[in-house]
This record gives sequence, C-alpha cells and structure tokens, in this order.
Amino acid sequence: MAKTNLPKDFSFEETLTEVQKLVADMQKGVSDFDHQVSMFKKGKALIADCHSYLNEAEMEIKQLINGQLEDLAE
Repeated sequence: MAKTNLPKDFSFEETLTEVQKLVADMQKGVSDFDHQVSMFKKGKALIADCHSYLNEAEMEIKQLINGQLEDLAE
C-alpha cells in the first residue's frame, strides 16, 4: 500500500493504542491545561493518520476488487 503521507514504519494498531492511551490519560484529568491541549493536538494528529491509512487501504481494496471483476469479465 502506498503510504504517501505516513512514515514507513506506521502501524495502525500501535497508533490506535496510543490514541486510546491519550484518551484514558485525558479522562483522568491533568491539572495543567496546556498539557491537556497538547495531548488533544497529538491525539487529533494520530487520528488523522489512522484516517489517512484507512482511506488508502480502502482505495487499494477497491482497486483489487475492480481488477478481479475485470478478470472475470474477460
């Protein structure tokens, strides 16, 4: 899969786990507002990476399915 905007070593599962940890930490509450904002920004960026990865995976699956359908039509 061509991961144009993602690092080569990107792992969807690891990133999702990191997002879940951030959410849990934010739910516990942190006295430092700036730290809360920083965690929110990091979580938002990680979610965007996951979304991008899933979009790319969906496009690749559609291409594979279309290729199979074309093979069947021949």
